[in-house]
Amino acid sequence: MWRELLGIFRGEHSPLEEVGQEFKQMLVTTRTMSELLRPHVFGSAPPLDVRKQLYDLDVEVNRLERSVRKRLITHLSLRPSHVPYSLLLISLCKDAERVGDYIKNIAEVGDLGGGELASGPLRDELEDLIGVATLLHDEVLPVLEAQSRERAIELVQVGRAAGKRCDALIGAIAQSDLPPAQVTAMVLLTRFYKRLGAHLVNILSSVIMPVHKVDFYDESEFGDGSRFD
Repeated sequence: MWRELLGIFRGEHSPLEEVGQEFKQMLVTTRTMSELLRPHVFGSAPPLDVRKQLYDLDVEVNRLERSVRKRLITHLSLRPSHVPYSLLLISLCKDAERVGDYIKNIAEVGDLGGGELASGPLRDELEDLIGVATLLHDEVLPVLEAQSRERAIELVQVGRAAGKRCDALIGAIAQSDLPPAQVTAMVLLTRFYKRLGAHLVNILSSVIMPVHKVDFYDESEFGDGSRFD
């Protein structure tokens, strides 16, 4: 479905070209947010200047989402045949907006009682899972622009496997002897990064699946039929 949507974006004098650019900017902006936050993930809280930058960027992501919705509603009054593509883009924009929200949530883990994390195998696993989420974030826009079905399938499978590892990690944390503040931080970070990765996987699925199956995995083609969450 993304191939058809990209064709509309790139059509000569297409009124949706700017909509496509705004969606891409949402992905770029959330990636910037992730980069700003990454050095501070395992500390007690990001510095105030970093938090301000994160919140300002999140406001920009939200503004872009509203702009896309407004443009699409106006466009649909003129081109009702574009309903499936518009619904797809609205869904993808919501996923991109939620990525920004989860990055903001990660920045607030210290406010929710999370403490600095000591080194050890549990932290090592979490760091690896954060690396997977970062990989998805790095590649989602290039994969969309290249319409790379093969790479999208590969990344969706990597993301889904990471989600299962997140569930297993939370179980291991529950059985650990970590102090309460570290348990809080580990559980929240694991959950937030799982959800962040799931939303990126949803966006990647648009390269693979038709619009009515975006967010779902087709058992006959790719996997076990589960929804990406």
